[in-house]
Amino acid sequence: MYSPRQTLPVPQPQDFGFPHTPYDIQEELMQQLFLVLERKQIGIFESPTGTGKSLTLLCGALSWLRQHEELVRTELQQRIEQVQRELRQLQAANEQAVDWITAQGATQAQREELQQLEHLRALLQQQEQQLAEVKQRNRQQQQQQRKARKANEEQLLPETAADEEPAQEDGVDEEEELQQEAERFRHVQIFYCSRTHSQLAQIVAELRKTPHATWTRCISLGSRQQLCINAQVRRLPHVALMNERCLDMASKRNPCIYKAPAQLQRLSDAALLQPLDIEELATEGAACGSCPYYATRAAQPQAQLVLLPYQLLLQRNSRQQLGIELSGSIIIVDEAHNLLDTLMQLHSSEVQLEQLQLLKQQLAGYKQRYASRFSATHLLRLNQLLFVVRRLLQLLTESTSLEPRLLRTYELTAEGDFFNIDLHALLQFCTRTRFAQKLQGFVQRQREREPQPSENQAPPTQQLLQRLATQHQLQQQRGQKRKPGMEQPAPTPAVQQPSPAPASVSSLPSPLRPLLAFLETLTSDAADGRVLLQPKTGTLKYLLLNPAEHFADIVREARALVIAGGTMQPTEELKSQLFAQCPDRVVEHFYGHVVPPDAVQPFVLPTGPTGATLCFNYAQRSSVSMLQELAMVLQNLCNVLPAGVVCFLPSYDYLDVVYTHLQRSGTLARIAQRKRIFLETSGKNVEQLLQQYAEAIAQPKATGALLLSVVGGKLSEGLNFADDLGRGVIVVGLPYPNRTAPELKERMRHLDAQLGPGAGNEYYENLCMKAVNQCIGRSVRHIRDYACVYLLDERYASARIQQKLPQWIARSLSVASEGFGSVQARTARFFKARSQMV
Repeated sequence: MYSPRQTLPVPQPQDFGFPHTPYDIQEELMQQLFLVLERKQIGIFESPTGTGKSLTLLCGALSWLRQHEELVRTELQQRIEQVQRELRQLQAANEQAVDWITAQGATQAQREELQQLEHLRALLQQQEQQLAEVKQRNRQQQQQQRKARKANEEQLLPETAADEEPAQEDGVDEEEELQQEAERFRHVQIFYCSRTHSQLAQIVAELRKTPHATWTRCISLGSRQQLCINAQVRRLPHVALMNERCLDMASKRNPCIYKAPAQLQRLSDAALLQPLDIEELATEGAACGSCPYYATRAAQPQAQLVLLPYQLLLQRNSRQQLGIELSGSIIIVDEAHNLLDTLMQLHSSEVQLEQLQLLKQQLAGYKQRYASRFSATHLLRLNQLLFVVRRLLQLLTESTSLEPRLLRTYELTAEGDFFNIDLHALLQFCTRTRFAQKLQGFVQRQREREPQPSENQAPPTQQLLQRLATQHQLQQQRGQKRKPGMEQPAPTPAVQQPSPAPASVSSLPSPLRPLLAFLETLTSDAADGRVLLQPKTGTLKYLLLNPAEHFADIVREARALVIAGGTMQPTEELKSQLFAQCPDRVVEHFYGHVVPPDAVQPFVLPTGPTGATLCFNYAQRSSVSMLQELAMVLQNLCNVLPAGVVCFLPSYDYLDVVYTHLQRSGTLARIAQRKRIFLETSGKNVEQLLQQYAEAIAQPKATGALLLSVVGGKLSEGLNFADDLGRGVIVVGLPYPNRTAPELKERMRHLDAQLGPGAGNEYYENLCMKAVNQCIGRSVRHIRDYACVYLLDERYASARIQQKLPQWIARSLSVASEGFGSVQARTARFFKARSQMV
């Protein structure tokens, strides 16, 4: 990779390729982003949702990239010519020199530099030639397709092509592919990551609006779960099984028909020359009989813009599997308000008692069946694995106390008496031999041979499998229902949810895989995490406490790093945990909303309609008096708010409590006279719920709808309640996490120890306020939008809390100290004024 010596000037706003006239904050963001990339900095950008943040980031980054690539070409040629001139001058001087040896040494540096520069130019020219060939092949392919369609139309025959059936070529393993890659010119790549594929699909749509789409080579990366088109692989229930099956089909014995080189080349060319999202890649792959996973992987090194979800960028193993090289690259992390939590979740792991029990049976059976075939080394590793499983089972089942305990990794291995086992070597053995896949195949064959039980009684192994499968499904549903560490009131029968049906045994992943992931975490630095031992629930969980260790290589290798989101403040914990080693590189930019201040009217309600203090902490929020105040607030606001109103409550359980009270008090029926009421429930189709909510608002002569949802739920992040969908946003209480949760207590203790007293409390409060800010950001999505925001709790009147609200909310925030009646009156005047402006 060639690094220019010249500095690029910041373009004028009209030169960024923005598809329409940018707002002032969009102009400033693009220019500041350009400087961050040019100066090799770490930029933290906050731009409220609805301000065109993603499009602005895209135009700013691609404008810099195009200018940088042009500078590399011109300066490389200029530098070669300059070194050639210097070398000729030195050679001429050497002819007159008396000391021939000294003179030759003086020209050595120039000759070496010239050789390196000419080598880089040759690689650059080779790359440009390859890209020209890609365009030529794609044009020829399009011409062939047009001729084929015309011939089929004339002959009234189904469209066919001679090369539609992929050839049965021999496959190669992924590691072999990496080794076969030839030396190439490495240009700067932009890796743009976000949380979900749907958000990345929006980036593709934004790119198509700009002139950059005509020249940008954009590739969307995903896992086999999103991109595989082979029916034999797609029907497997778990991505780990899909990976193993795909690798099997890369062998000479059983090649995948969709991985023929000619077909992969066709899809790779098409993907490079037109921006495609994940769904479009899968459709295109199915149409041309080519694997989108391997085609995008092959195209990735030549791409200028690579779109990928968090886990593919933030996990080292994923980057290695996809052949991603971060050295000298630009990394943009969008929707980064939860970056720290995401890092900790991705690098934590958990193993359960029943998984260990099942794994013990499987390993014992496997050893008994194949012991005579093992080498001494393989038998040793298998015995070590069995020993570790037995010792972990003892820790969970023979504990003298059922209370949870937190251990350092070396304390766990010491208590388990496997401290002398080389876990690195054991994990390498399992990876090298693909032992998880072999064990899974053995178990499947044994299950098929197992005799049928009498009187509908499942055999013991099958019973254990079924219990574990059902437990797996329950945990998945609990994970969807609430976020870890959030307040958990006692369950209430107010809104009953149907019991989950038993999960299919075949849908259960291998129990070995979670164990291997857990053992890998035990090899990390003992200071970076803790192991939570919970005998009562039968779980062992590794908690990552220091995310910096897993982010350090990204910071070190990337040319520049952009961390962007709609609600990034406060940023102190982000800087102190991830960028403490390079504070001089960090710059911060915070922008207001594009809407004028009078388009948003935020209120703090410290008291309710009766004058009673509103405090929705865990101890008081379920009291009859507090529920009555909340019911009156909702009813009175629904009387004056037009169209759609979204109310966010601290948890699903509290939503059930509130809903039951609204029913029993008759408030629900009174609200329903003006607005249809919708309820977010765990596991329900959110898209269907939103569609029904929007239809109720759009009906002729309708007075709107009320949507009761949950902070941290699916409706509180990433969704758009623009215009009439969100004329009012109500946030009930401050959704503090459960402070007694062992994981949270340990993280707070770790932060106090690492960053000083008070850091843990700051983290605790920031978890709450970031969740609140996400809820607030669901409304006011464009410059002509408007809404009222209501924060129901006296604690919002605190200056410390208000400092952590978004700037565009804090600038107009009004504390209703004169009483609830004034809030109703000001709300009515606000919407009356807006209606007169239309």
